[in-house]
Parts: sequence; structure tokens; C-alpha cells
Amino acid sequence: MAGRGERGTRMGGGGEPSTGTAQLRAQMGAFVRGEGNPQALVEAARGAELLLPLLGEGAVWSAELDGIRWLFAFTGTHEMHAFLQQKWEAAEAGELPAELARYARYLRVNGEELLHELLPALVGQDRVPTGVVVDVSSGLRAFLPPVSGIVPDGIALDQQSVADEEGGAAW
Repeated sequence: MAGRGERGTRMGGGGEPSTGTAQLRAQMGAFVRGEGNPQALVEAARGAELLLPLLGEGAVWSAELDGIRWLFAFTGTHEMHAFLQQKWEAAEAGELPAELARYARYLRVNGEELLHELLPALVGQDRVPTGVVVDVSSGLRAFLPPVSGIVPDGIALDQQSVADEEGGAAW
């Protein structure tokens, strides 16, 4: 994927968000105020630069809930560090790589690549429906579920019954 690269940051690092990322944060704030527009949120997510924290073995950090994998994406290092700090404090001894206490590795990717290249590749590996949660530990969190209009139809949950009826692959 063009534009994607592994990076690292010391805990507490920062930086100014890109214009696309600032627009995504604004859309997330609109939802908190009850003024959100779903299509505008998705478009802002596609144009944003997002950070995906990596676990020690290089896997993108995610969690599974009710059969859906949720990738954790962040609009900036501050938001990512807040999440990592919460996870570190709640973890059992040895549960997380020790380096997460002081240094976080992450991928920097734009939202379009994430939703239309990375997610289909991940789903293709193990057939687990996958969505994205942005800034999960903040009050502005946004969920981008694996449905049509957000992810490609081939991995969208709401297209599953059509694929099943037509003899396509089922989850």
C-alpha cells in the first residue's frame, strides 16, 4: 500500500493532525453533539491519516466482539497513547509486550487504504468480518462497521445473505 509505513513513537509524543484528520475529528464531534451525518463521517474517515498500533509480533491491534473484529485506529499519537496507557495499566503481568510502556510501534495509513485495501486483506486471511473503531478510548470515538458504503461489498456483512443465496462464500 502506498503511503503506509511502520513508525514508532515515544509515549507522550504528539504532532498536528493532517487536514483530513482534523475533518474526521470535527465529524466525530458532530455525532457527540447529536448533529452527525453518517456519510460525512465515512468520507472524512476515508480522507484522514490514521495510526494503527502494532503488537510485539507486528500484528495490528484489534479486539473481537460478537463475531466482529474491530481494528483500533487513532487520529493522533496523543489518542493512541491514552489508549495504550489504559491497556497497560489494566493488563496482567506479561500480557503485553514490555516495550509498550515506553515506545509504541504503529502503521500510518490513510482511511481509504485502510477501508478498501487493508480490511479486505485481513478478512481474506481468516474470514472474520472486520470494522474499525477510531479513537476508542476518547469521548469522540467512532465505529465504522463492516457494512456497504463503508467497506467494499465483498466484505460487507449486509451483503452476506446475497452472496450466500448466489452460492458465494459465506462467513
